[in-house]
Amino acid sequence: MFNTATASVLIYTSVLACNRVAHASGPALQKTDWTEMCATATEMRSVPALANTKLEKTQGLMTECRQTALRPEAVAGTAQDQGDSLVIASLASKLNEAAAEAQGDLESLRPKALKATAAASAVYGGISEFLTLIYTAVGGNTGGCLSDSDNGDVISSKSSLSNCPIDREISLSETSSTLESTFAANALTTLKSATAVNSGSAATKCVIFAAPGQGTAKVFQTAPATAIAGGTLKVSGSTPDIATNYLTTISSASGTAGAKLIIQAHTATRQLLAQITPDPTTAVKNKVEELAGDLNFAKIIVKNLKLIGMKGSDSTLEAYARRKIKNLLADGGANFDSKWQALIDTQVYDGKIEEVKTEKASSITSTKELIQSVLYYQIDLTTKFKRVKEELEQTKNDCEKKPQKPECNGKEEGECGTTKGCEWNKTKEKCKLTKKAPKPLVTPAVRVDNRILAQKQHAQSLIDIYAE
Repeated sequence: MFNTATASVLIYTSVLACNRVAHASGPALQKTDWTEMCATATEMRSVPALANTKLEKTQGLMTECRQTALRPEAVAGTAQDQGDSLVIASLASKLNEAAAEAQGDLESLRPKALKATAAASAVYGGISEFLTLIYTAVGGNTGGCLSDSDNGDVISSKSSLSNCPIDREISLSETSSTLESTFAANALTTLKSATAVNSGSAATKCVIFAAPGQGTAKVFQTAPATAIAGGTLKVSGSTPDIATNYLTTISSASGTAGAKLIIQAHTATRQLLAQITPDPTTAVKNKVEELAGDLNFAKIIVKNLKLIGMKGSDSTLEAYARRKIKNLLADGGANFDSKWQALIDTQVYDGKIEEVKTEKASSITSTKELIQSVLYYQIDLTTKFKRVKEELEQTKNDCEKKPQKPECNGKEEGECGTTKGCEWNKTKEKCKLTKKAPKPLVTPAVRVDNRILAQKQHAQSLIDIYAE
């Protein structure tokens, strides 16, 4: 029979049951905090694009330096003046050095880019997995772990996270203009809440953040001290406490379990951001302009002039070098742009077909064709010099084989009589050639083209320069 005692027992039992249910769940995350997680995900997703851009620019700088070096190398092969040829070749050599430096930068950058990309992607994956797990199971507002508003009820629709970049493929085109400020010197500035706990309508609706305790209904059996969701949330204590701002001082977060990847992402991304990667085209032109006005470049020219045997004091040779640099590159001054353009607009072999056709060096964009152009002038110089050398050797041999005309003029009678091929003319009282004396040697005409010699010296200087 139902009586007051029975009713009291039922009421007490119901209260106990309600208390057990209430204490079985914990608070949902405030909207401010899961929005911070979404913002962090956005920034982490943009790190691969940053890495790719840095690598492309550095690779581009190396390629541009090499291509730009090939143009003056080809132009040097056409120069009529030895000094001009040497200055242009030395300029090409310095650009090749710049290309080697860019290659070194690329090798240094690559591991930084890979590390930043891997760590940031792992953090993004952790955020994405956590939020995807929660929001895909949304159904009504009886329970849940994401607040629709701070201290409001839980979200009841998946559309609430439509602007959060989770469960998406990584792209190399998604960039961010705020990475510098997000990855600050000592913090991730997107994560800044001291407490992420909903203390309002959704204070007891998330089983994940229920107070720690023994039992199958508990996620945490003992008080946790760990970072979850890619390291963006720190869960600790017996309540538990939930915060995102533990990364406002990165150095103090290093001992937190679950935080290693997000700390690595911060460190590696900052290193990547610090890597300077200038625009390749403007950087190379600026390098040439800098060299044109650099006194040390003139000293390099002096060194190379000495290598090819030019005589003169250091000051004389340096003055000569500076005149050449000024004439070709305006010392990097007001007329530099027009001088540089005129230099690389020099007509050179286009490197395309067997028939020698020319076009502006600046118009040749294929590295292969530029290499072929340089090779053509090197072979041409070697061939011409070899031919001249052979002609000179033949002339020398002819001179050695044929007896030389004796020198009789001016000799006294006694000396004249003892000199082969000479005899004393008694009538005119002077020394003269005998009739049997060798005829004057007519040296074969050998045209030694100064341009060929200059170009050969240029070719040799290139060998010396690159051998250093």
